[in-house]
Amino acid sequence: MSDQNGLDVGAGVSGAVFRPGDYRAATWVRALADRIAETAARLDRPVKLMHICGTHEHEIGRYGLRDLLPDTVEVLAGPVCPVCVCDSNWIDLAIGLAVDEGVVVTSFGDMLAVPGTVPLRGEARGDVRMSLLDARARGGDVRAVTSIFEAARIASERPERQVVFFSVGFETTVVATAAVLLRGAPPNFSIIEANYYTPPATHLLPTLPGFDVDGFLLPGHATAITGTGVYRHLPEQGLACAVAGFEPVDILLAVLELLEQLARGRPRLANRYRRVVAPEGNLRALSELVRVFGPTAMRWRGVADIPASGYRLRPAYRSASAQARFPGAASATPDRVREHPAGCRCADVTLGLARPDACALFGTRCSPDNPYGPCMVSHEGTCRAWHLYGTARGRLRVETAGGSDAHGTV
Repeated sequence: MSDQNGLDVGAGVSGAVFRPGDYRAATWVRALADRIAETAARLDRPVKLMHICGTHEHEIGRYGLRDLLPDTVEVLAGPVCPVCVCDSNWIDLAIGLAVDEGVVVTSFGDMLAVPGTVPLRGEARGDVRMSLLDARARGGDVRAVTSIFEAARIASERPERQVVFFSVGFETTVVATAAVLLRGAPPNFSIIEANYYTPPATHLLPTLPGFDVDGFLLPGHATAITGTGVYRHLPEQGLACAVAGFEPVDILLAVLELLEQLARGRPRLANRYRRVVAPEGNLRALSELVRVFGPTAMRWRGVADIPASGYRLRPAYRSASAQARFPGAASATPDRVREHPAGCRCADVTLGLARPDACALFGTRCSPDNPYGPCMVSHEGTCRAWHLYGTARGRLRVETAGGSDAHGTV
């Protein structure tokens, strides 16, 4: 049972109902941790789960949730961050626009420091590449914005200048880009089409060598746009999966759901974020999105070229493509072997093949104040989250309440 303000705990968890204040309640966290431990003991084998959301990684680190799990249950971070997987070709294009074309390049703040493939001359740390911040230091007009709406306003206020928005993101941000273009952007405004679509990546990951994950925690905000059906391929591939929210109870509830699916031997597509995510998604947002963008193959940095995993402007909106508007600024295809700087293990971290602290550069030559690879640059990057919350420093003692509360038992 559930109501508009509550969270239906769902099958396998005794039908209790959560109230808004319970999403961080220590009693529920403790009860869920106990149920997770009991279910993991029934499985009697190591389990690897993967999330694909930077916000999930931050909340797991912020609340020390990994330290509430039994040693047999590991939660890995996959390709969680669009900034981290953004093709270096798009970054080189943005740098070229700012430095060589005299364009105003606008972008979300964390994209500004991500290195592309152009060597940074005079750098003593080794294989360091140029970023948009370096382009700014060389006289380029590069500006941080909080949204595409702010970028479009800059274009309206400066009609004599060409303004480009670095449109990088997953499903949640591309809908805003579609909304602006659908309603009529200024004629001097265009976008870099670095928008990624996550489901095809989750279809590819289980086929890669060394990938041995048992189930996926799916991103609550992205599925709020797309709906849940876009991940129906995961159970068909034998993988447990559950949409998860972002509070401690949301995440632990999804972990428990995955373990229960594995214990039953029946993977399914579960929604543990029903207070936000509808099966059909946001139909109005999807309607506007498909009018402006169509599917296209995209390069996921350090991963692969994945068919239909990106968004390309449809012919009616191609005039808003910075790549089409400034063909001379498009860089040559970069050397895929060198997508990341020498020694950087962001590719392995992105694939869940290595923990951030397995990289020799982590916390030494690569830190949030002086990042070397993209996973440390972005606020949603896995390496940055591990550095921020001390995840690599060993298990924490996370205090939770014991037993149950007045709302019922899990």
